[in-house]
Amino acid sequence: MATTAAEELTLDIPAPMEPFLYPARHKIAHGGRGGGKSWTAARLLLIRGIERPTRILCTREVQRSLKDSVYRLLVDQIRELGLGWAYDVQASAITGPRGTEFVFSGLRDHTVESIKSYEGIDICWIEEAHKVSAHSANILIPTIRKDGSEIWWTYNPDQATDYVHERFVVKGDPDAVVCQINHRDNPWFPQVLDAERLRMKSLNDDLYRHIWEGECRSRAGMLFKRAWFKPYTVAPSNLSIYMGSDYAVTPPDEDNPAPDWTEHGIFGLDEHGSMYILDWWSGQTAPEEWIEAACSLIARWRPMIWFDEKGAIRRALDAAINKRMRERNTYIYREGITSASSKAERALGFAARASAGAIYVPETEWSERLVNQLCSFTGEDGHTDDMVDVCSLIARGLDRMADAKPKPKEVAPPPPFSDRWFDQRAHRQSITEADKARYYR
Repeated sequence: MATTAAEELTLDIPAPMEPFLYPARHKIAHGGRGGGKSWTAARLLLIRGIERPTRILCTREVQRSLKDSVYRLLVDQIRELGLGWAYDVQASAITGPRGTEFVFSGLRDHTVESIKSYEGIDICWIEEAHKVSAHSANILIPTIRKDGSEIWWTYNPDQATDYVHERFVVKGDPDAVVCQINHRDNPWFPQVLDAERLRMKSLNDDLYRHIWEGECRSRAGMLFKRAWFKPYTVAPSNLSIYMGSDYAVTPPDEDNPAPDWTEHGIFGLDEHGSMYILDWWSGQTAPEEWIEAACSLIARWRPMIWFDEKGAIRRALDAAINKRMRERNTYIYREGITSASSKAERALGFAARASAGAIYVPETEWSERLVNQLCSFTGEDGHTDDMVDVCSLIARGLDRMADAKPKPKEVAPPPPFSDRWFDQRAHRQSITEADKARYYR
């Protein structure tokens, strides 16, 4: 554990990030979840801003608003360290003593000309640096040109060919210090994350090594395996039908051309508990359109329960959904499930069913998209995983679902002239005309 100080403030940091205390053109911190990379970088920059005037650019590849930035992390650390006396938190910037300033911007939309305003930056901190393209890096790096300026890169590794990982970790750079930091290096690693870590390790060691040990992922390193999903042509006729949905409320527009997807899935359980995925609807649309689509699925399949996730979207649209179901005579019971833990943790139940060979999918265009999304799912932010969210909901609702009732067994007729054949013949002959009139009319 290393220590740094500013005036009377003493700060402990994880030992692997001690090189960040000394000058270097590039400083790289990479590793798995829970190591404290971003948390440590934020604290070091706040202390640096008190020690001497510093202009700090906080950036990432895509940043549509401050909620996509490290702004909230810095504000939380100012509060936790008691640095409110030193920093003024503003709507779009954070200012400190003697001209220290934190500014926030995304990289993707910048050109060589538009980024020139950052030439006076002392430190550029790039969070989620694995997502930074070579194009963006080649514009940014020459712009941070002030004498003694530094570029800090923090990230969880994704692909070995990502710009930052390939340049600084795979190939190496003489102007860079590289620190790998994982959960075991963080003295403040919380118990709740440790329990989640151990659970994932027990289920999928490949994905565990990617998320928690900071290894680059491969196709084998996903939570779901393609071979787990069994194809079917015709589903059993006696399934218990259920529906799950993940809602989004924003349709595409100029400011957000690629919003989240709304997903509706229809699932059926057979008498043995195996699950058949029967139908699907996907759309980046306004609520009135996906509510109509949901009602159409209900009219076709008549599910026993409709599962969705509790939260602000459900509360806001509850009345509209219920009203439209009544209007279309498709009203069914809806079960809201509370969101808990991380995306990867919530998906473990469905992964367990899939690994047991209990998930069947049809050969359709939407099922190919579903399996592709499941097999590329890591639980990390920034990936399209709305279909996975629906499957996670269904798995978390399994204890509210009933298997299908077994089909009645067909009894073969008795062989001619056997004892049973004579017994049945005698029984038929013993039925009087009055009995027939009473029971067979």
